Amino acid sequence: MQNEVKILRQAMLNEVEGAEFYKLSADKFAPSGTKDALLDLARQEEEHIEYLKSLSEKLIDDAKEINFDPEDLKKEVESPGIFNWDKVDEDMVRLAVTVFSVGLNMEKDSVKFYEDAKDQVESAQSKELFDILVKWEQSHVDTLQKQYDIYQQEWWNMQNFEPF
Repeated sequence: MQNEVKILRQAMLNEVEGAEFYKLSADKFAPSGTKDALLDLARQEEEHIEYLKSLSEKLIDDAKEINFDPEDLKKEVESPGIFNWDKVDEDMVRLAVTVFSVGLNMEKDSVKFYEDAKDQVESAQSKELFDILVKWEQSHVDTLQKQYDIYQQEWWNMQNFEPF
């Protein structure tokens, strides 16, 4: 179980870094759907931190049983939904493309981290946990990719250039 605890602690640090990135990025935007979406991503990362902290504590205390039931996990930490994002002003499109590109890469790295973590543990319950965490992070990837594609197209339009 020490390996699982070590992995969960690294996962918590990854989530802290993600939350801070989204908060710092949100500060760059005027009140808008984009700012709200970034703050919502930060909130979700903070929920993941608390959940991972709880799991880590349960792993350390062998007397407690860890519940890895997917339905219970969904109740404990809300799975992210699809955001209703507004478009940003033209002068913010370049920043938005950059922010969403970096966020997208961070979330892809998180997916890979959890996939690799799954290969490093023996317990079927731990493997199931990492599968669930992969799905949570993949939902962030999917959401960020959609928004990145919109901003990228806006950026191309501002350049008066269609790549295809």
